[in-house]
Amino acid sequence: MKIGVIGGGNGGFATAADLALAGHQVTLWTRTAATFGPLHDDPTIMLVAEGRQGSAKLERATTDMAEAVRGAEVLIVPLPATTHEDVAKRLAPHLTDRQIVLLTPGTLGSYVMAREIARAGGVLPHAIAETGTLPYLTRRTGPNVVKAPVRAANLPLGVFPASRSDLVIARLAGLFPAVRPCADALDVALTNAGPVLHPPLVLLNAGAIDGGRFDIHAAGTTPSAKRLIDAVDAERVATRRGWDYPAPHYELDTYYDEKRAAEGLYGAGAKTKLVESGLWSEVLTFAHRYVTEDVVLGLSLFESAARAATVATPAVSGLLLIFEALLGRELSGRGRALESLGLGDFSRREIRAFFREGWASPMWTKVLR
Repeated sequence: MKIGVIGGGNGGFATAADLALAGHQVTLWTRTAATFGPLHDDPTIMLVAEGRQGSAKLERATTDMAEAVRGAEVLIVPLPATTHEDVAKRLAPHLTDRQIVLLTPGTLGSYVMAREIARAGGVLPHAIAETGTLPYLTRRTGPNVVKAPVRAANLPLGVFPASRSDLVIARLAGLFPAVRPCADALDVALTNAGPVLHPPLVLLNAGAIDGGRFDIHAAGTTPSAKRLIDAVDAERVATRRGWDYPAPHYELDTYYDEKRAAEGLYGAGAKTKLVESGLWSEVLTFAHRYVTEDVVLGLSLFESAARAATVATPAVSGLLLIFEALLGRELSGRGRALESLGLGDFSRREIRAFFREGWASPMWTKVLR
């Protein structure tokens, strides 16, 4: 399969290398040539990963979006959700209605990108899909080396419009065998582990983080942090039930409890492998995606979806209020909150129908305003 990977960060390098090793034709795009380093002359990435690993030869590495998109059957965007609007505008002039776009993960980005592509006058692809978590827990360790000690064991996937799910899921399962179908884009967005894990870990370890390099996963997961993670996750699961989304809910207990590991996103031994790798000992700031994505976008979506389902969220709302004080700006009702995305005036039933029909829905012209 011919694949374009859009983004040259940790996830982009891991995705491009893994799929190239699987025998696909992969082009890697990034904004600036400096990101490529030696890949500019020799598009080869060394992948050290759980499962498939080795020296992966890409078709090319480019800063030309038209070149990355041309002829690709699937375009994969392993970038933070904060980039989705910008990437959509860059993609808009080049897409065809036969292509599939995949966001890893999405935080309801499939809807956000579809709206931005349409607003930019672009051709909408066949569908935009998104995962509920990262396919790889990964970090770049050199100019052309990337390590991924953990690979997702269960990879929730939702499609916008959901009416096109069967074909899209079948195509993407060939790239990511761990794909697990979800009902729609909101269903999969409410499986995201990032907003459950990272905001509590950042907040309750803020002092240590201020001191420099720190591993929130190794040293930061204290009993108090775990209690707050559990509280956020309970509210997420209650919200999913309020929207009538079925199990599995991928509870975060499956990450901490080896007896339930097979039910979870990352499978057996994931936490041990992540901690032992040492790759997450890093300097964190409030500009890290743990905050800009998981708090500002992820928690705002969780709170809004819960409110629409009349589910109380003291843990989620409390975190948002504290981060509002730390960041100096309002977060509740902003970011990826349903009301901020033009969906706040619609009922749950109307929103579910809209996510199924997508741009064929009568609601489409209303949300484009």
